[in-house]
Formats: sequence, C-alpha cells, structure tokens
Amino acid sequence: MVIERRFTACAKTILVGEHAVVYGAEAVAMPLHDMRLELSVRQESANSQRPLLHMELGGQPVSPQLVATAQEAARLLDIPNPGLKIAGTSSILIGAGLGSSAALCVALLRALAGVYGREISRPDLARLANRLEQAFHGTPSGLDTHVVAHEQVIRYTRQGGAKEVAVRGTWQFALIDSGERCATHTMIERVAPWFQNPSASEQRLVRFTELAEGAVQALGSGDDKILANVMNDASGLLSEAGAMTPVMAELRDAAMACGALAAKLTGAGGGGCLLALLPPERATEVCQNLDAHLGARPLIPVTLKGNH
Repeated sequence: MVIERRFTACAKTILVGEHAVVYGAEAVAMPLHDMRLELSVRQESANSQRPLLHMELGGQPVSPQLVATAQEAARLLDIPNPGLKIAGTSSILIGAGLGSSAALCVALLRALAGVYGREISRPDLARLANRLEQAFHGTPSGLDTHVVAHEQVIRYTRQGGAKEVAVRGTWQFALIDSGERCATHTMIERVAPWFQNPSASEQRLVRFTELAEGAVQALGSGDDKILANVMNDASGLLSEAGAMTPVMAELRDAAMACGALAAKLTGAGGGGCLLALLPPERATEVCQNLDAHLGARPLIPVTLKGNH
C-alpha cells in the first residue's frame, strides 16, 4: 500500500529590516500561520538508472528549477535517488514578499526528512533551506527561511542568527496586494546604491537596527503606538531607498486614510504586498473601509497572538 504523507510550511511578513538585513542590520519578522504551502508526498520505488522524483504544484508540472531544488534538498540530507511523487498546493501569494520560495524550501526539506527518517532541528532546517533559496534569490540573508522554519516572531541578523521575540497581547494587521510584481534580485540591485552609500550607509544601517529594537520593545510590551512609529519610519526609509512604487505609495496613503496606524511594504518591494497595522478596537471597521477603497485588490486580515 502506498502511503501519502503531508508536510507544510507557512508564509512570513517582515515588520522591519527589508534590504537592511542583507547588509548586516537587524530585522524583525513574523510567521503567517494561516497562509501555507502543503506538499502531499508518496514514496515509490526507484533505482539508480531511473530515479523517480515527480513534482507538481496546483495540479501543474513544475519547472526543471524546482525539480532541481528538490534534488538538491535530497543531496543535503544525504538521500540518494529519492523515489517520490510530490504534489503541492499553496495559499501563499507568489512574488508578493511573503516568502513563497522559503516556504517551498522548508516544506521540501521537512518532507524528505520525514519520509526518509532524517532528524533535522529547526536551526538546521533554516540553514539548509537558505542554501536551497540561493537558487531563487542568489545570496538571501536567511531571514525568510529562519522565520518560516521556526514559525515564531524572530529578530535576526546574518551574524547572530535568529532569536525568538516575546509578544504580548493580540495584534491585528492587514496585507494589501498591490498587484505589482518585481524580482527580488532586481530590487536588491535597485536599492543597493542607497544602502552602500559611502557617506551614509553606516548611519542608515544603525537606524534600521534601532527600529528593529523598537519593534521588539513594542511587541513585548503590547504598545501599538511604538510599533506604528517603527513601521512608518521604516516605510519612509524604504521609500527613500527606492523600494516603493507609486502604486504602493498610493495604497500606503489610502491605508492610513482609512484608519490604519501604520503601513509599509513587506519584502523586497517594487510591488508585492503592504503590511498595515490596525487599531485593535477598530480592526474590522478599518478593514471594511480599506476593502471598499481597494476594489478588486485582495485584502487579507492577519492576527498575531501573544506567546507570553
């Protein structure tokens, strides 16, 4: 009897630290537990002449790049000739700054480790997933795969790795899809001059780390005013760096006009989603106002519950 097993990974959103984390600044990100990629895996016979590794997502065959990513995941886990049929479904918006590729890399490693009996810790899962993500983003910082692997709010630096962030109370957010898309590597190149400016880069990176520390303080104390200031300041810096498009800027202003406490891009920018912080006592009302303003653009409510 062929047994089918299921493995999942969540999406993520960044509260502060986009791009800056690539250059060594601290970032803070949170998981999106209700937005997930799921892999259904069936183990089948394989041999050295014809290894079986078939993948599809959403009922369609995947690109050779994704098959190669699965093969690399097997190599990293020391699994020769994996005989698997993998079918995936996902509720994660693609190319929207929500970590769809990180979720795929984490889910693949979870699936292969689970089927072939490999033990893998969360830190190792994040580290190996980040190696897989290089096929999609060149030299990713590691932030995305760490928050997806841990499924906790984390603060992260390239040098120090991930640390769990204490969260007090319940927080309400909304994701707004701009409808625009731009490749991550394109945006990294676009904003690089701003972050690498010889006369200002150190000061700018210090400022992003200060904002990350403010986000940690806000989440730990339950102070939405502090987090709103952090997100709005980060939004201004990212706009100055060139990561915001006119459409995204318009949506940010609309979110604020509809009653959001803060609104900023999440991810590489150049399109994708904006993350809006909502006043908890008026979250439903603000979402309704935004929904009426956005028309066909998707609006996704997000709740973050405290862990302490």
